[in-house]
This record gives sequence, C-alpha cells and structure tokens, in this order.
Amino acid sequence: MKIYRVIVFLSIFINCGSIPMATGRVLGDANWGTHMAPLFVAVANTDGPILEMGCGDFSTPLLHALCAPNNRFLLTAESDEKWMKLFDDLKRDWHHFVHVQNISKWEDVGLGIHWSVVLIDHAPAKRRVVDIKRLRSYVDIFVVHDTERKYYDYEPTLSTFKYKYTYRRYKITTTLLSDTIDVARFFKN
Repeated sequence: MKIYRVIVFLSIFINCGSIPMATGRVLGDANWGTHMAPLFVAVANTDGPILEMGCGDFSTPLLHALCAPNNRFLLTAESDEKWMKLFDDLKRDWHHFVHVQNISKWEDVGLGIHWSVVLIDHAPAKRRVVDIKRLRSYVDIFVVHDTERKYYDYEPTLSTFKYKYTYRRYKITTTLLSDTIDVARFFKN
C-alpha cells in the first residue's frame, strides 16, 4: 500500500474536505462500525469500483470520502428507503444510490460490473450468503460484516474462498474474502 494514498484518504476522512455533510444527526451504536478498519484496508489496496450493500452511518460516509479524490465509482444499495434518504447529501455522478424495493430485486444489484470491493452488510440477513455466491466471480475482495453471527449461516460459504482473513479486534467480527488477493497480508506487521 502506498503511504501517500493512506495519508490522502485519512486527511479527507478526518477533514472531509469540501464534502457537504448533513448535520444534527446522532451517530448510531459503535458496534455498527466494527468493520471500518478492514473496509478501509480493502479500499486502500484496490482502485476499481466499490459496491456497498447496505448503507450506514459508518460505512457510507467513509466510502464516500475514500472515493472522492479520484471520483472512484461507488454504488450504495439499500432496502430501507427512509434510511437511505438520510445519505442524499452524498449523491454524486460517481456515487450512486439504489433503493432495493423488495427482496427479489437484490438479484439485480451489482450485475455487469467487476467490483474491486463489495461490502456485505445488508438486510434481510438471509440475502447475504446468496449475494456473496451470486457476485463471487465479479469481486476482488468481499468485506463481510457480522461474521460471528451463526444465524447468518455464513459457513460453509466463507471457507470456500482461497483467501480469508477475519478481523477479530472486536466481538463483532468482519471477514475479508477473495479468490485472487491474499487479504491476510494486509494485516501483517
């Protein structure tokens, strides 16, 4: 990873540059953001389009800030339209939002593009494994939030990837998956 790139990303995220921000909202539970470090690392080590499946107070502004310097394409998909509208101020020609109106419409999300990074953090939970399988051949790195939760039934799917790294700093874990990139090397000293 180029140190310059990390410095630019961090300065944008911390200072938010010229990125307009909605104000007056209360930030959600910190446990909803336990995937920030692995997500940042995946984005910093790739340079293609990003798909965010499920928007949130932690991931959506971070991804937006990381993509802004180069107008890197970012697609945010969300099933809760009211929740998604809280992020309307982030819409750009390079940051698109799509409302997934019903469970069957998740089948259409992400088609026709090879994604550098796909964040899996959407509802309903039963769609997560389905969408990992569906998009697998079009994704360099999956960042999968909440992998400690047995009822999401992530295994045995996650164990079929060539490369897998679980970020265990917090009780709520995040796993990076890839068939082409050794994601564990991002976390070695």
